[in-house]
Order: sequence, then C-alpha cells, then structure tokens
Amino acid sequence: MSHRAAVLGLPLALLGTGVGASALVSGALERSGIEQARQASEQLATSEAAALSDAVRTYTTALQSLAATVGNQPALTDEQFQDLTATMTSLPGVANLTYTVPVADDPQAVARAQEQLRAQLHTQLTLKPQPSEIGEHRFVISYRGVDASGSALGADASTTPQITEAATSARETGRVAVTSPYVLLADRSLPQNEQQQSVLFVAPVVGGPAQADRGVFRGWVSAAFRTGTVLESTADRPSSLQAQLTLWDTTNAMTPQELTLVDPGAALAQHSAQADVIAGSRRWRLQVTPTVQAHANEVGQDPTIAFAAGNAASLLLAALLFSVTAGRERARRQVEQATVDLADEIASRRRGEEALRTREAELGAYTTVVADRLRLPLAHVTALTEAARQNEMWTPTQWQERMGHVKGRLDSAYRLVDDLLLYAQVSELALTERTIDLLTLAQTIAAEQETAAADRCEELRPRIEVGPLPTVVGEPWLLQQLLARLVDNAVVHAPAGHPALITLAADLTGSRFRGETWRIEVRDRGLGVPTDRRTSIFEPFAGEDADVELGSNHLSLAICRRIALRLGGDIGVDEDPRGGGVFWFTLPVRSTAGVPVAPHPVTAGAAHAPS
Repeated sequence: MSHRAAVLGLPLALLGTGVGASALVSGALERSGIEQARQASEQLATSEAAALSDAVRTYTTALQSLAATVGNQPALTDEQFQDLTATMTSLPGVANLTYTVPVADDPQAVARAQEQLRAQLHTQLTLKPQPSEIGEHRFVISYRGVDASGSALGADASTTPQITEAATSARETGRVAVTSPYVLLADRSLPQNEQQQSVLFVAPVVGGPAQADRGVFRGWVSAAFRTGTVLESTADRPSSLQAQLTLWDTTNAMTPQELTLVDPGAALAQHSAQADVIAGSRRWRLQVTPTVQAHANEVGQDPTIAFAAGNAASLLLAALLFSVTAGRERARRQVEQATVDLADEIASRRRGEEALRTREAELGAYTTVVADRLRLPLAHVTALTEAARQNEMWTPTQWQERMGHVKGRLDSAYRLVDDLLLYAQVSELALTERTIDLLTLAQTIAAEQETAAADRCEELRPRIEVGPLPTVVGEPWLLQQLLARLVDNAVVHAPAGHPALITLAADLTGSRFRGETWRIEVRDRGLGVPTDRRTSIFEPFAGEDADVELGSNHLSLAICRRIALRLGGDIGVDEDPRGGGVFWFTLPVRSTAGVPVAPHPVTAGAAHAPS
C-alpha cells in the first residue's frame, strides 16, 4: 500500500462505517411531528457546517505550509513550484494554484523584473501589466492549473478587486486571507447557468529563518476553489441529498452574496436552519432547507441526531488523522529542503529531525487517545443499530431516551475532537498582537458562566469576583481561551453541594532591569490540588483511565499550558492558605503604544481558532 493510500485509508474506512451505521438506524424509525423535522434541519446544518469548516482548515493549513516552504527556498524555480504543489491538486474544488509577486507601477521596473524572473524561473515568462489603481502590479509568475483550462502566467492580478483586497490583507496581517466570491477568468466563457462562484485563499510569503532576506515580504501563494464543488464534496452523504444547501458570504451583513446552491428538489422554506462558518477574515452562512420528499419521508422520525452526529464524529476523526499525518509530511519536506550551505544544512537537519520525532510521537498519542475515547459513542451507535434491527416494538418514549444517550455521548466526543485539534495546532497558530483589556474580558467570561448556571438553584450558582486587571498585549483569542478554561476548571471542581467561589486578580512581578511580568490568578475555594500532582495535571490525560466518561478537563489544562507558553509566559498552581487552589499564568509586560486594540471578546465557548 502506498503512503498516500495509508494516510487516506483509515479515515475513509471510519467514515464509511459511521455513514452505514447511521443509515441503518435512520431506516428503522418512523414517527410523526413537525418539531422533529425542524430539529433534523438544525442538526444537519451543524453537521454540514462542521464538515465545511474542516475543509477550510485543511485548505488554510496546506497553503500556510506551501508559503513556509517557498519562503525557505533561496530562489524558487517554476519546476520546484510544480513539485511543491503536486499534493495540493487533490484538495476538493481546487481550480488552480499560483505564486504572485509585487512589482512597482513603472515600465522600467516591470522590464527589470521580467528579466530577473526569467533567469530565476528558467522560463520565457512575459509580464502583462495592466493599468493599476494601487501603485503596483501583482504578476502571476508560477501557475498550476487543476481543472481550469488555459493559464494565467504573467497576468496582472491587481486588476481584480477581490484578489487585490485579500492579497493586501494577507500582507498586512501575515495570515491567510480569503476573497469575496467572484467568477474565475477561466469560467467566464461558459454559459451563465454553468458558471460557479469561486474564492481564492491567499497566503503571504516571507524569507525563511535561514534566508538572506529573513522576514522580508516576497509575494503570495494562492489557491482558487469553486465553492459549488467544495460544498458538494463535503455534503456528499444521504442526509444532504434530502435537503437544499445554500452557502452565503455574510461578511457584509447588509449585502450578503450567494456563493453556491446544491438543489436536489423543491424545498420547504419554513423548516430551514442556518450555521456559520469562518473562512479567514470572511464569514459564511450555510442554510439547510429540507426537500418536500425528505419531509414526507422523515417527518416524525427521530434518527437524525444519531445520523448527523455520527457522520460529524466520523468526519472530525478523519480530519484529525489527516491533519496530523499531513503535518508530519510537512515537517519532513521542510527538513529535506532547508539547504543554504553545508554547515547550516547540518544544523537545520538536526532541528528538523527532532521536530519530526515529536510529530511522530504526537501522532501515536493522538491516534491512541482518539481511538480509546471514541469507542464508547461508536459502541452506543452500534448497539442501537443492532437493537433497531431486532426490535421494532419500542415506544416513542423508549426511542427518545436512547437517542438522548447517544446524542450526549456524541456531543462529548465532538468536544474531545475539538480540544485535540486545538491542542495540536496551538503551537503553530500565527499570533496577532492586540491591546487587550483583561478586566472586560474577565467580566464577559464571568457573565457567561452565570448564564450557563441559570438553571441551577440560587445557592449553587457560581460566584465570581473580578478584581482590578491590567491591559496587556497579546493574541486576543488565545488569551480568552486560557482565562475561560481556568475559570471553567474552577467551576467544575467546586465541592459537591456548594457553589464555586472564584476570585480573579493580577499582580506585577519582576523588576525594570530583569523584566516585569503580569501574574494573573484564578483563586477558588474548591478541592485543591495535591502537591505531587501540581505539575502532572497540565499533561494531557494525566492519570486518566481510557474508559472514563468524556468531557474531563485534563486536556483543557494541557491546552492552557500550551497557550501560556505560546504567549511567552508560564503557568502553575499553588495552594491557597484559606482553602482551595490558585491557578496562575504570567504574561510579559509590554508597551501598548501603537498596538491596535482588540475588538470585543469572542464568546468563551468558541471551539475553533481564527484561521
């Protein structure tokens, strides 16, 4: 079996098993009720949005890896570009891949650039400048077509407003940007009813650590995707064939733009459901509307939870295995290609080999953990399938009770996979420096905890006191995740029968000469942490049995440790003399002058990082 077949074989097998089991359960149940049809639409919207989000993360990760690899080359030839992009041609919906560079809006500068690029690329490249309104040209110097005819080699991308806006954003932020929808040049010759809306993922390229132009902007690598093909590939399962899927770009809420429509037949608009998907700086909205035929067949049935959630769990597991394996391939390729001179090459290979061993260890650990932790929900789905096959006399109440158990298991498995993805990706996330008001952030987190506990009696609701907190500089989303998880950990471990009593405070440590740091503390009056476990609790699944209930906070604290280190600080736990524990983390003190202010904090329950 080839390496590529080995990478894809297990995810496809798991996906096929999950779809087959869910289909058997769905076929065994027939009940009545309009409410169940509405719930089915909402569950399907969530599942399809999760699958589409996974595809967006896959595209973003692949493009970031390509940009880093190009930046590590002293001078990229067209032949090297074709080799580096070979594995990306299998991405669903990809139309073409390009490498674009900026050139000043001056005829002499264009002529010099053409001469230099021909020598570098070993091609007879001809640059085709067009009138530019942004003061520079952006020429396509390497091009790989996938399912598009012709070539854009030498074309000036500055004439397309959507591409210009995304490329400018990618250069300014250092992160992958996504265009608003537009029709590819290669598709504009097709009949109107055959044209698809497309989007372009754009990643900035800068000189790598070992290059003479280290950190200097070189240009952009980009990948064009036809959104209709992408949505059809992520929605290719029986539940999706019973619903109309419409994908909108809602970045501008006042003027949403339709990206694509998958329409299997007449739909019932009154039962439609929606879910949001984040793609770079763009916001997409997926609208799911069941068909008339699906409503006639499915109304009153209660298999949708097991069907959609089972497929979502299978897809997430497949995405996790593919992501980690692709990361391993990315690390190996970077090690092989990091060549500057002989001495630097040896040192670079040693560092790369160490990173590869770490990736292999993480791959083994993640595979074992995911296999163990997802056995319970998959076993429940299998058991329910067997029961449905042998027993057709269960009452609606019995079915509802069993569906509730399965949904709870699968929801917990979904959260576990989300945390595993976040744990694996924290170290590689690009940091966006912003000024953050910790007081406002902490008050938002406290309010969300109080809202989550609204169904408890007054005496058992958590009491969170937010003391004076500073304004700091850092990555807003990661800092919000760190603080929210520590507060949630304190709430979860409150003594039985007593409310959680939590205090958030800050202190300034160090000196002006040795470097000052902020120490942020989350104090609780909970059960405390034994001395011999104050280090191990920050390790993933430390001391945990493989068959315990899903949803433990062991991985959450491990994520907190990774985030603290990524932000340049540290984390730990001390004993509180008054009872309970003091979880703390540190942040370097930095000037906020000239640093943009972070927007209002995102919801504390957000599961995915910004792309």
